[in-house]
Amino acid sequence: MIKLIFGGEKICNSGILKVTLAMDGLEKVLLNNAHLQESWSLDEQVAHEMADTPPHYSFDIRTFSNRSFQFRQKTMKQYSSRMNVSEIVLPQGMHMMHSELTSTSDGYLCIDNAAPYVHVFFALNSDRQYYVDGELLGSCSPGHVQSYLFAAPQIIGLWHRRPAESFFEINIPISLFESHLPVDSSFGLKLRSLAEKSQTGILFDESRLISAQQKEIIAELLDTEMDKEWKSLYCFGKVLELLARTFDEQKVKGIALPIDNNLSPEMKKLMTKAKEIVESRLTDPPSLAQLSAELGTNENYLKKYFKLCYGTTIYGYVTASRMQKAKRLLAKGDRPINEISRFLGYSNPAHFSASFKKHFGVKPKFVQQASMNPS
Repeated sequence: MIKLIFGGEKICNSGILKVTLAMDGLEKVLLNNAHLQESWSLDEQVAHEMADTPPHYSFDIRTFSNRSFQFRQKTMKQYSSRMNVSEIVLPQGMHMMHSELTSTSDGYLCIDNAAPYVHVFFALNSDRQYYVDGELLGSCSPGHVQSYLFAAPQIIGLWHRRPAESFFEINIPISLFESHLPVDSSFGLKLRSLAEKSQTGILFDESRLISAQQKEIIAELLDTEMDKEWKSLYCFGKVLELLARTFDEQKVKGIALPIDNNLSPEMKKLMTKAKEIVESRLTDPPSLAQLSAELGTNENYLKKYFKLCYGTTIYGYVTASRMQKAKRLLAKGDRPINEISRFLGYSNPAHFSASFKKHFGVKPKFVQQASMNPS
């Protein structure tokens, strides 16, 4: 379990050592990342409370194996803040937590990690920056998801205060996670490479927008009317679906060409955001006018720099993304072509088939038949 050292508890010598290590870890982060002094700070009262008893957690993923199913909710009050927590533990060894935080300040936590595990963080209305030995591991902006391998003995997480802050996280043993990955999965190769070196790292090249489907699954996990005897099975199935959708949507990134290095960091960031918005709405993509309005820029500007970044128009990127997803669905061979066409937002199956043939040189039926008759 995650254990928080509260100020009211008696701290033994080892507890004092942990408090010291937590403060040292934060100090190293702030020294190595001087720019944080301008964007991140603790409220005076919160800073005083955290100096006395830093938010120090001990986490051991191994303790969840073979445990009975648990779903519990609690409210925690500390550091002038209030946090409503929903926690789910599955017998397979998986741990999940949803948090809603009301706080007057930015914050941080120090995680003492006992064993390597995969951590998937959904920043619903929050943000998170993780640091290892003072160096930035990866960040996750509000509305985004990122996945990590946590192998370092200590990890520091920072976040900024936001109205109605909330997040959802999944923690999984490496062996359980690997058992559900395809043999040739690029994520599996990256995970094994990091694990062999006992190295903490990110599994996604960049964080990604959380889709409406992912948000819906999270809501279903937290609020189900399933009978108690079936909740464990239900939650296990739902979290596998959530992970599958999260990792599947990352594969579409391979469509885009590398970003032009001559562009400014601000431009790259804006075009990356444009691409993420498009990818999250493939079924009903925004128009150029809608997308430019959402990004706060004009249409001509957006068209020009999107093509410079990715070597294709926005419409071309949408089409390519849809076609890649269609190919994966067809290869499974378990859904009619008309259904796949509707799923991807095509009202006319003939239009879908024509687009598919133009993109891959063969009709959708050919891919589907090949998957059903591999010989």
